[in-house]
Amino acid sequence: MNYNNYAFPELEPGQQDWRWVHRYAYDIVSGNIIACQKMKWAAERHFKDLQNSEFYFDEDAAASIVLWFKFCPIIKGPKAGQSTVLDPSQIFILCSVIGWKWSEDKFEVDEDTGVTIQTRYAGKRRYNQMYAQVSRKYGKTSITAGLILYLMFKYGYGPRAYSLATKRDQAKEVWSVAHKMIKMSPRLSQIFEPRANDILMPDRGGEFKPLASDSNSLDGLDVSVACLDECHAIKDRNLYGVMVSAFGGNEGGEFLFVVITTAGFILDGLCTDIYKTGSRVLDPNDDTTQDNYFYAIFEIDKGDDWNDERNWFKSNPALVYGRPSLQYLREQHNEASLNTENRANFITKHLNLFVSGSDKWLDMAEVRANRVSGLDIRKYHGKKCWVGIDRAQVHDLTSFTLLFPDDDGGATVFWINMLPKKTTETVGDYLKSIYHKAVHADELRLVLTPTVRDEDVKDVIREIDELFDVEVFAYDPWKFTEIASDMEDRGYPMLSVSQGPGNLSEPAKKLEGLIKEGMLRYDSGLFEFCCSCALMAMTRYNNMTVFRDNPKTDKIDMLMSLLTALSAATLKELEKSIYD
Repeated sequence: MNYNNYAFPELEPGQQDWRWVHRYAYDIVSGNIIACQKMKWAAERHFKDLQNSEFYFDEDAAASIVLWFKFCPIIKGPKAGQSTVLDPSQIFILCSVIGWKWSEDKFEVDEDTGVTIQTRYAGKRRYNQMYAQVSRKYGKTSITAGLILYLMFKYGYGPRAYSLATKRDQAKEVWSVAHKMIKMSPRLSQIFEPRANDILMPDRGGEFKPLASDSNSLDGLDVSVACLDECHAIKDRNLYGVMVSAFGGNEGGEFLFVVITTAGFILDGLCTDIYKTGSRVLDPNDDTTQDNYFYAIFEIDKGDDWNDERNWFKSNPALVYGRPSLQYLREQHNEASLNTENRANFITKHLNLFVSGSDKWLDMAEVRANRVSGLDIRKYHGKKCWVGIDRAQVHDLTSFTLLFPDDDGGATVFWINMLPKKTTETVGDYLKSIYHKAVHADELRLVLTPTVRDEDVKDVIREIDELFDVEVFAYDPWKFTEIASDMEDRGYPMLSVSQGPGNLSEPAKKLEGLIKEGMLRYDSGLFEFCCSCALMAMTRYNNMTVFRDNPKTDKIDMLMSLLTALSAATLKELEKSIYD
C-alpha cells in the first residue's frame, strides 16, 4: 500500500479537516511524530482496513463529526464560548469511530431453528464499542460529551443516552459538560433541552441521563449510546456487562459504548481487562480480532525512561498543541521526582501506565537491576542459610525464603512458594497470568487441597533442613505456633519473629540498602510482582511498616518472608555484615 497517498501535505495544524484521520495515521507509520508501539499498531490497522473489502470509510460521515464540534463550545477558561478545536489525534479517534462502516449485509442460519438471521447491515457503523486510553488534560470529557450529542442527533427517533460511573457525581461529569455546551451554543439549544436532571430532544423523543453503577437500575434500558467514566477505578465487570446487553435491541447494532479513560492503580479490574484485550487486537502478530471494537492506547513504552521529555509525547499526543502545556508537565515531573507517591501518580495519569498503588515502596528499576538470571539453588546444597516463613491467609502464598550470605556482605536468595491450585483458577485474569508464569518457571508449587495444610508446611521445613545447613527457621507466630512447637520438639531450630513494625522496620531499611547497592541476588519474576505490590508508611515512632493495598489482587508474601529471614540473620562470622 502506498502510504504517501494519505500524506495530505496541504493540511495545516489546527485545520478542522476530516482527512487528518488518514494524515495522523500516516505521520505515525512514517515516523513523522513520536508514537508508542500500540498507536503504531493502531495506525497500521487503519491502513490495513482500507484494503479490506468488508469495510469502507465514509468520508461524508467523517466530515460531519468534525463539523459537529464547530457547534460544541469550550465551556471554561479564557476561550470559553469558542468552538472546540480538535487536534489530529482527536480527529483520528472520532472519524475512525464514525467513518468506518460495513460494506455488505451478512446473514447466518441458526442451527437449532433454521431461521435466517441478519448479523451485519451494509452502511451501518462498524464500531459499536470503543476504548481510548488517554492522559490527563487530553480533553476526554469534552470529546465524549460532543460525541454523545452527535450520535443522539444522528440516531433518528427516540435516542437514549447515558453517562455512567461508579458514583452519580462522577456520572454527571460528561453529562454536565454536554449540558453546558447546549446552553452556550445557539445551534445545540435548537435541538436539545437541558433540564435539571436530564437532557431532552423534544422533537425526537430523545433523552440523556447520568446514572450511577447500581446495575439493577440499568436492566431493561433501551440504550443508543453510553459512556463509562473513570473506567480505571472499576473492579467489577457487572456494570459493563449489563450495559453491553442493554444495547441488544438496536437494529443493525448501530449503538456505541464509549470508554475514554486514563490509566489507574487497579491491576485486576475492568479497565486492565479491556486494555489487555485491546493490546492483543492491535498487535499484528496476534490472531485476536474484534472488528466491532475501536482501540486507541496512548502510553509510554516498556523500557522508556520516564524522565525523558521526548517519551512524554507518546502518552500526550496533544502536548505539541498545548494540552497539557509542557511547563505543566515539567512541574508535575519535578514533584514526581521528589517523592514516591507523586511519581506513581505522574506515571499513571500523565504517562498512562497502570501501577498498583500511589505510595509504592520499592523502585522496581532498582529491584530488577539485582536480578541474576540462571541462579541454581542446587549449587547451594549444604551451605549455611537463614529461612524466613510467611504463612498464607487462606488464598495468599505460603512463602519460604532461603537467604544465603555472600562474601561481599550481600545475599543470594531463593524461595519455595505454595498455593492451592483452586486459587489459581478463581482469581482475576491478571493475577491468574502471574501465577501461571510462576508455575511454568518452577517458582510456585500447587497443592490440590483447598488450603495449604500444616503438614505441607512441615514437609517443606524437613526438605529444606535435609538439603541445607539451616541456622534458623524464622516465622511469624500468627497461626504458626502449633507448627513451630511441633517442629521444635523434633529438633528443628525455630525462631518467632513478629511481623510488627518494631521487628521488621530495621530489616526493611537494610533491604532497601541491599537493593540500592545491587547486593541482593535473586532470579524470580514472582518476587518482582510482590515487590511491585508493596506499600510503605512510617509510624509515629519512625518505624517502617510494609503493607499492601488490596489483599485480593496484591501479594507481598515473598517479600515478607524475606524480611523475616533478614530479621533473623546475624552473619557474625562474615568480615562484612549483610546489614552494612
